[in-house]
Amino acid sequence: MGVPVIDMKNIDGGDREVIMAEIAKACESTGFFQLLNHGIEHELMDRVKKVCSEHYKLNREQSFNASLPVRLLSNALDSDNADKIENVDWEDVIQIHEMQETNSWPSQPSDFKYNYSTILCTIQTFL
Repeated sequence: MGVPVIDMKNIDGGDREVIMAEIAKACESTGFFQLLNHGIEHELMDRVKKVCSEHYKLNREQSFNASLPVRLLSNALDSDNADKIENVDWEDVIQIHEMQETNSWPSQPSDFKYNYSTILCTIQTFL
């Protein structure tokens, strides 16, 4: 099964209903799709990709440092009577939590909200 490719060239013309149906079908069948001729500037897409990547990196670092295993190990190593800890096995854990506030925006990187909301508004104009 390939990635559905949807051409947005005539979204403002007579093909709007067909294009919207293709998007709905792609969402239901594969959950993702590629848009062509969407009119979103590549520079804006690059900015959004950059701030998302920066946010992910910052968030992972903060989450890792605040995680229970790291705190326990740090406490054990910092204690005066700590025995030598060997063969520490780190494990990546992904937890998904329900977003409590729909208007929550990451504070870092500082331009995340601006760039992400800009691309969302751009997308909204043709949907």
